[in-house]
Amino acid sequence: MPHPDSTHSKTGWAPRFKLFASNPSSKLIGLIGILAGALGVTSFSPFHFWPGYFISLIAFSLLVCTSKTAKFACWRGTSVALGFFGAGVSWVYVSIADYGQVGSLIAGIITSGFVAVLCAFWAFSAWTAWHLTKRFPRIPASLWITLCLLLGETARSTFFTGFPWLLPGYAIQNTWLFELLPIGGIWLTSASVVLTSCALAGILLKQSNQLALIFALIFIWIGSAYLNYFPISWVQQTGTMKTTLVQGNVKQDEKWLAETASKSLAYYQQATVEHLDSELVVWPETAITYTYPQIKPHLASFSKELANTHTTLVTGIPDVSADRKNYYNAIWATGNGFGLYYKRRLVPFGEYIPFAQYIGPLLDVFGMPLSGFKPGEENQPVLQVGEWGVAPFICYEIVYAEQVRRMVRDSDFLITISNDGWFGTSFGPWQHLQIAQFRAKEAGRYVIRATNTGITAFINEKGEIVAQAPQFKRTTLTAEAKAFTGNTPYVLWGYWPTLMLLGICGGFTYLNSLILRRKNR
Repeated sequence: MPHPDSTHSKTGWAPRFKLFASNPSSKLIGLIGILAGALGVTSFSPFHFWPGYFISLIAFSLLVCTSKTAKFACWRGTSVALGFFGAGVSWVYVSIADYGQVGSLIAGIITSGFVAVLCAFWAFSAWTAWHLTKRFPRIPASLWITLCLLLGETARSTFFTGFPWLLPGYAIQNTWLFELLPIGGIWLTSASVVLTSCALAGILLKQSNQLALIFALIFIWIGSAYLNYFPISWVQQTGTMKTTLVQGNVKQDEKWLAETASKSLAYYQQATVEHLDSELVVWPETAITYTYPQIKPHLASFSKELANTHTTLVTGIPDVSADRKNYYNAIWATGNGFGLYYKRRLVPFGEYIPFAQYIGPLLDVFGMPLSGFKPGEENQPVLQVGEWGVAPFICYEIVYAEQVRRMVRDSDFLITISNDGWFGTSFGPWQHLQIAQFRAKEAGRYVIRATNTGITAFINEKGEIVAQAPQFKRTTLTAEAKAFTGNTPYVLWGYWPTLMLLGICGGFTYLNSLILRRKNR
């Protein structure tokens, strides 16, 4: 007997999935959801087992579709999210526990709260999709779940400055879908992943009216395969630039000590002097721990030496306002270049304390000056490196695809500097590097990535790592960075290819449902 709330002709489930519907509150179902969610993390760096995330979403869809009530759908969706985010962002605990000032217990509470917030978006997606499926049963549940989950991921990437980490589209780096990035960016690949997974779940549940979705999937996968074997060149190379990245490998708990500041600066300067044959030298985020007003006069003669050798230095540095009330996380270009950029997207609890007047004294996790930064203005010019325009991004900013997209048109290549020393030996730095690879592929630009402890790397316009330094080692990395001009479709159109795909799927599914309805009369 089919479930009383569903039929095979509408949103029914196959008999082999009776376990999911017979006892929806069982601990076994919750455990299945958690394990399925945790498996999804293996699709991301450093594991790259791409089927893992598809399995997670198939499980999510099956659990939601076979729920008797919206409450059960919500809790089941939460179980998958708990496994996924609990494993996927576990590195947050490492940063707070190892380098914070609150102890393991409070670090665990903060991390658990953070994971709970992320799970809430998936829970709401499951609850909403269940209601829509029951309200509009002639539209396949797979489409409703796809739309609701993508809406939830969009909200997660936007609210409270957003946390667009571990988006569905990052799971497909080693598949043909990677070739869709220049066309529609991370949101087109995310829509493709979610749509594929939910449609497969729909097939297992023997849902009807999936014809439009199946045709869309065939078009997506065949189209991406075509682009993989017959690539289109969206951008044109305009030159090369010998570039050296300096990885200082300064211990995080010593970085801001007064006795460390001068030693670190001396190393960075010496490493740069040894590479004056490079046109560009890049130091990591806050490689200089003195403020910009303090260090600029001190480095005046050094900047002249760089200019005389036609070398540009780009470095991370904190800046402070004239009244010394506002601190900024900045990138400074000097020597044969110029520009000062202030970081726009700050890390909550890392670089600023939300509602600081209320909880700042209790949760001043990282201490000044890192927890007291102010965001920069929205519209800032790119840096100038010799004759080239460089779009700069500091650490966390590289995860914001739209911010990168808006700055690409004025740039010849991208620079991102970071300090992933906060995350120790966890897989957080590997996920961060993978995200930078996606930005390179989307934009059709080289990404030059300099970090304190790793992973320092050169990423080409195809999203491939062409040179990489080992983690946790004081070293330099030199390679030829290529400059490009032109814009990919994603840079020009943004979200529109994704919205068109979903609109076409929804439109044809609705038309098909009308045709079937008339036939059944």
